[in-house]
Amino acid sequence: MIADTVLTNGKIYTMDKDNTVVESIAIKANKIIFTGSDSEVKSYISSHTKVVDVKGNTVLPGLIETHVHVPGNAYNVLHNIDLYDAKTAEETETVIERFIKEHPEKNRYYGKGFKTSVFPGTESTKGPKKERLDRICSDKPIGIIDEGGHICWLNSKALELAGITETIEEIDGGIIEKDEKTGELWGILKDEAKKLFPEQQFSPEEKREAYQWFQDLFTSYGYTSILAMRQSASSDPTPILETIAYFDEQDQLNLRVASAREIKVLEDEYIQINDLAELKKKYHQEGGKIKVTTAKFFLDGTVEGLNAFLSEPYSLEAGKGENYCGELFWDEGRLKATFIEVLSRGFNIHIHAIGDEAVSKAVEALEIAQEKVKGDHRNCITHLQLVHADDFSKMAELNIIACVNPYWHFKEPSVYFDGEEVFLGKERAETEYPLKSFIDHGVIITCSADYPSSPYPNPFFAIQAGVTRNLYDADYFGAEKITDENDPKWRLNPEERAGVLELVKGYTIDAAYAMHMEDEIGSIECGKKADVIVIDRDIFAIDHLDIENTKVLKTFFDGREVYSCKK
Repeated sequence: MIADTVLTNGKIYTMDKDNTVVESIAIKANKIIFTGSDSEVKSYISSHTKVVDVKGNTVLPGLIETHVHVPGNAYNVLHNIDLYDAKTAEETETVIERFIKEHPEKNRYYGKGFKTSVFPGTESTKGPKKERLDRICSDKPIGIIDEGGHICWLNSKALELAGITETIEEIDGGIIEKDEKTGELWGILKDEAKKLFPEQQFSPEEKREAYQWFQDLFTSYGYTSILAMRQSASSDPTPILETIAYFDEQDQLNLRVASAREIKVLEDEYIQINDLAELKKKYHQEGGKIKVTTAKFFLDGTVEGLNAFLSEPYSLEAGKGENYCGELFWDEGRLKATFIEVLSRGFNIHIHAIGDEAVSKAVEALEIAQEKVKGDHRNCITHLQLVHADDFSKMAELNIIACVNPYWHFKEPSVYFDGEEVFLGKERAETEYPLKSFIDHGVIITCSADYPSSPYPNPFFAIQAGVTRNLYDADYFGAEKITDENDPKWRLNPEERAGVLELVKGYTIDAAYAMHMEDEIGSIECGKKADVIVIDRDIFAIDHLDIENTKVLKTFFDGREVYSCKK
């Protein structure tokens, strides 16, 4: 058989069960038809074959991101206030003020990316006050989401637009922050309370522009497949899947997309599950590029939002009293019943759980649901900031996948010491974000940026952080670059370090398994889709602190070259 494309002269890590390394691969249409030596591949080459000399560079399977919010930060980069790079309260306000002055035509302002920890005093726990925004603009509404996506910062005009007054009742699963002394609105909505402020809407053309921006970014990082998170139908009458399907119809879709729909605690779960089923009928393609596979649940909030659900109370410095542990968003009985319904309808379950008690409740509910509904379940818990020791083995026994976020697995400047260590206490904070413990207990891990919570979803940042448990991309964090991975300043619990191979598997074959696609993608083997990337260094052999400098030279998707580095 003659190949359409051949890659030769490479160090090709196939990520098959034997971790085979070869020199060449041959591609016909959208599938791999040969892996082996440079001499053997010659029989697949004719005058019609495109031969790509990899020049000794490293080749990996196309990478798989298992928790991303599409289109990521595109709307903020293209249309809104982008605060991800602001590292101080002053810089945050400067960026907001500059944007508003440059865009007087807008009737209201949206944005994302601020960090609560950079604000002083009580504002580092509650969030920044509305008066900061009022001083910048008092006659138009401003609504800005924090970098983690759980906190909304409003000015007084936005509170007025949303009809939020001091007498408003609290919302289940949400927090409306007030001044504890005066009862005055603070200007902060958390989690479910965020829905009180009207979400920004975009035209189909703007959505296509944003998705194109997102897709270009992800192929440049070597991604060829994603699990896309999606909000409930009520939050967006034109779901992102419609935009993705448009790209597929135009033969311009360069990512395999599995989709998740959030099942919100404040809405009828059966209506939402039925909506998920309708999405599957409309968009799911057996053998195609678009699938609808997953129900997403939030069991708690975040540590910085002081609503992660912990087994032991927050520290007194968090300002919530002696016995405050956060909250579980779902009633346990209702959660278990909903999990059973989701599994019986043939969907995977993907759970946001930050606190150790939230993780335990997730494991318990999944155990009951999986016992009730037998099947080849690939259910997942993500984030896993704190985990009970007993839950590692339980997750392994139940085949619950851990979707970890190695980008956060170090003492992040402006977040760890001013936030996590303060709210959790020094000893407990040192144990956060386990990694090797999952691997040692036999739990399958996948890797994710939770983009745009991590604003630069470069997978090589994550691999380096997971291997070193230390600082990467020092310029972004405003820190001095480290020269020793054991430098203690930013290092977090080095006993939880993983190996490069384990993390690459978390981006390839193990991620494919988590998405029920291990027979199609995730490794470079005959018969699988021709999703491969070429990178400029051998990440298995170089100094760990050099992994972050890795560049993707080429990305092939479905046998087509969809990205080539121009530098």
